[in-house]
Order: sequence, then C-alpha cells, then structure tokens
Amino acid sequence: MKKVKKILGFVFLIALAFIVFALVLIGHRPSQYAPVTNTDVNQISPYLTNQILPMIYNGAQRGEPFDITISQQGINDIISRFREQIKTGNLTITAPQIIFSQNQITLMVTVKNSPIDLFATMECEPAINQKDKMVLHIKKISIGLLNITRTAKSKGNKLYSNWLILTGTEPDNIAAQVFRSLLNDEPFDPVFEFADKKIRVSKINITKESMTLQLTPFND
Repeated sequence: MKKVKKILGFVFLIALAFIVFALVLIGHRPSQYAPVTNTDVNQISPYLTNQILPMIYNGAQRGEPFDITISQQGINDIISRFREQIKTGNLTITAPQIIFSQNQITLMVTVKNSPIDLFATMECEPAINQKDKMVLHIKKISIGLLNITRTAKSKGNKLYSNWLILTGTEPDNIAAQVFRSLLNDEPFDPVFEFADKKIRVSKINITKESMTLQLTPFND
C-alpha cells in the first residue's frame, strides 16, 4: 500500500509539473508587448488622415513611382483606434500591436478567454518576388511560447473557405488573395485601388521601427 501511495504521489507530482509547465508556456507574455491604449477611439488617427493618405493621393496624381515610409509608432496609433473587437467562437481578439524589425512584421494580440488571457504572436515576412508578385510568408504563430503555426494555418484555411461561402467573396478579390498568401505562401499581384487610381506595391523594405513601400500608380 505504501508503494502504491508513493507511485500515485509521484504521478500526481509529474502531472502537476506538466500542468504548471504548460501554463507557463501558453501564458507567457512577450516582453515587447505593450499595445497602445487610445481613449479617443471615435477619432480616426491623424497620422492616417494627415500624413499617410495625403502622401498616397499626391504621389498617385503624379503618375510616377514614389515611396512612403510608415513608422511603427504611427501604425500602432492607427490600429489602436479600431472600434470592433474580433470574435471567433468563445475567443475575443483585442489590443493589437505591430513591431517592425529587419524584413519582418510582428503582430501581437491579446486573446481573451476563460480562465486566463493569452497572448498570441504572428511573425510575417512580406517580400516581392522576381515576378513582381507579393508573398506574405508567415514565419511563426505562437500562443505564449507555444508554436502553433501548423494548427493555426490549418484552422485558418477552414475559416477562409467558410468566409468565402458566407460573404460571397470572389477568390480573385484582393482580400481573398491576401488571406491565401498568409495561409499558403501564395503569390499575388499587390494592386490596390485608391480613389480613381490603381497602385501597385513595387518594393517593400522593413527595418527597425519603420516600413518603406515603393508604390507605382498606373491605369489599365
């Protein structure tokens, strides 16, 4: 009986240690995660309206390739003003933060759930390939310190298929192409409409705390 108790006690300690270790892994908060808190979420970011949009508009009117540089501080001011939280099932995704580093964009969010909040991170490496197509390669997706890249992409593909059906979105829609590139590294033509112009992202350069895009306006 004593041996049985010792074995059961040992198994209990192992199970407890495993649970604690798992909680440490998934509950870890990245040290860089410090999302901007904006009290005035009813106002569109002045950085967007007074700087980014005028630069794109003026550059598009000239009809020649031009560069715009987006700062990390500025993009976080823009996304901090999103009014609607993203909900999927029982999860609520909130408090986004973007970090620019060499050739990489890192997105961090809080995933609200019971009994604890979790912190998710997605590392993306955007690039323009030799055929002038853009690829949004997801390097890693994690919850805390736990790598869930494969699981997240598999789940994401299912959600993407459902989204197409529910919304009636055409597969050649730019948003659909962006999703497929994120999920499956599928190249796409990075062309966006702005006012009465079409603009192609010709180059992308990401460094610490900033991202520079070369944009080329054109007409069909």
